[in-house]
Amino acid sequence: MTSTGAHPNQESSHDRRHDALALDLGSSSVRGVLGRYQDGVVTTQEVHRTHHQVMERDGYLTWDLALILEGVRRSIEAATTLTGRLPDSIGTDTWGVDYGLLGTDGTLLRAPRAYRDARSSRWAAELDARLDPAAAWRATGVLPQQINTIYQLFADLREEPDLTDRVGTLLPLPDLIAHLMGAPAKVGRTIASTTGLARPGADAWSQPVLMAAGIPMGWLPEIVDDATLAGRTAEGIDIVRPGGHDTACAVHVLGLGPEEVRMFISSGSWSLVGATLPEPVVTDAARRAGLTNEVRTDGGVRLLRNLTGFWLLQECQRAWDEEDTQALLDAASEVHSLGAVIDPDDPAFVRPGRMPDKIANWCLEHYGLRPTDRAQTVRLILESLACAHANYAYLLHDVVGDRLDPAAPIHLVGGGARNTLLVQMTASACHRPVIAGPTEASALGNILAQLEATGVIAPSERADVIARSVSPQRIEPGDAAPFDAMRERLRSATASCPSPTTYPTTR
Repeated sequence: MTSTGAHPNQESSHDRRHDALALDLGSSSVRGVLGRYQDGVVTTQEVHRTHHQVMERDGYLTWDLALILEGVRRSIEAATTLTGRLPDSIGTDTWGVDYGLLGTDGTLLRAPRAYRDARSSRWAAELDARLDPAAAWRATGVLPQQINTIYQLFADLREEPDLTDRVGTLLPLPDLIAHLMGAPAKVGRTIASTTGLARPGADAWSQPVLMAAGIPMGWLPEIVDDATLAGRTAEGIDIVRPGGHDTACAVHVLGLGPEEVRMFISSGSWSLVGATLPEPVVTDAARRAGLTNEVRTDGGVRLLRNLTGFWLLQECQRAWDEEDTQALLDAASEVHSLGAVIDPDDPAFVRPGRMPDKIANWCLEHYGLRPTDRAQTVRLILESLACAHANYAYLLHDVVGDRLDPAAPIHLVGGGARNTLLVQMTASACHRPVIAGPTEASALGNILAQLEATGVIAPSERADVIARSVSPQRIEPGDAAPFDAMRERLRSATASCPSPTTYPTTR
């Protein structure tokens, strides 16, 4: 089950129909998206959505796994009701780093805890003393961050020492869901690459890292390739590992081969600014730039930076009790810019709650001014994301060099691609065109991987299927000067903003 080639029963005719159900899990919803492949084209339809959020349980921020699994069940039910038959295949993609712990008897010990829980910060200094962050980077190719699985798991072991005897298996969230549906307990490479526990490229677990952190090697199942069959549900649906990490699925819709080098932004609750590469980049320059190596569904690498994204806006909406996102965006497009931006990755914005106040207080502390209303707050968030996108786009050029064409468009996929104001701001801030779309990138990439794993299409056909199925939009850059000025102002206000060596001042 390690080959990513064609399924032995592959049919060459485009007439073959295949219904693939993508379970696309985000930080606020479980979405069931049904993809139908027929006549060489994939059409998608959201068939179910269950909203969820973290909750505090026993002093920890925890995911409501029962509600998530109910969303999975209802998605299958809705897809079956819509088509009159079970889906042919099913695959799950989620955010990275979170996991479930199975006991020695194979049962789930407790609901998975959330990466924004504070326990990691309580023990991060001790882990860093045991495992120097620079050494961890060289061993894994992953930027040491407190949200990473290694920090969470180290904290779990420090606060619950009896886990050493109670735990039998650790499964990242997408593989946990696949296992609960009937797949053997294994881990896909894309999600393994987010843990900080695997070697660069995630072909195996890093024994030196596990030993330094005191994590039992026996807890970790075999790492296997993505876009492969994982098992079958009791009802007979093929379970696929589609690239368990949602960003890997999103990048899969670019239709690139493992050797191709392109710049991309995956825009959702997180913004991930990266470049597709054939191999990991484990250099001091990449480490200093705050970059991390994550694996693609096809086995290549995404060299990228994880940035806080629309979670800032989602938290503001929660504080305002405002569900109409489009109304907020429309208002933001009409107001004047504050002329200043925040650092989305500042620790002040990590924890949920009171986000509008946190943003206002940050601006007061660093600039002596603050947004005057909701519209200006939303505009500030969008401009801050656009400037952050630009900062890391330039840093990637510094690290990768001539392999990245500085004039080539940036591909922006995910929910942010439907936010035309953000897309335009990003194009202007980056001094280059942006190809926006598809918006349903994670779900579509999930579906494409299912088609490959089940032999409906060959990997070499993926780009043509994408071209027939979606129509991205090209956005040209506008006036870059305001964004250049805001980035310089942020750089002067805080040392946390990265400074590329090849920073352009004019487009």
